[in-house]
Amino acid sequence: MNTPQMTEQELGLFIRQNLNTGTARLGELTCERIFDARRTALAHHAKLQSQTTVLSVGHHVLAWSGEHLRPFALALCLMTVLFTSNYLMSRQHVAELEEVDSALLADDLPIDAYLDKGFDTWLSNAPQQP
Repeated sequence: MNTPQMTEQELGLFIRQNLNTGTARLGELTCERIFDARRTALAHHAKLQSQTTVLSVGHHVLAWSGEHLRPFALALCLMTVLFTSNYLMSRQHVAELEEVDSALLADDLPIDAYLDKGFDTWLSNAPQQP
């Protein structure tokens, strides 16, 4: 027997109709349990609806639930940490370069020595000081 497929909304309407008309045949305890289950489901649905945040961008409206915002917040925190660490590392590198430049300029070596072509070779072969 082939039965046509129902959409979720049609199935919900079908179940609601049968529950509304069929409660007379059910016992009082069963009706009470069904009523409590409906109340719980409606409360859960209302809670989900209240957690939905609506963002309006021009004429477009996007609905994001709390679960969709968590990865976005995590990515934002990660990007902030990465940019901050990159900024601090670049400042540290600039400070090191300033220190080297200051030491070279304050040294007793004449400026002409820096222009000598063999000076770079001498620097690369010179032992490193701790």
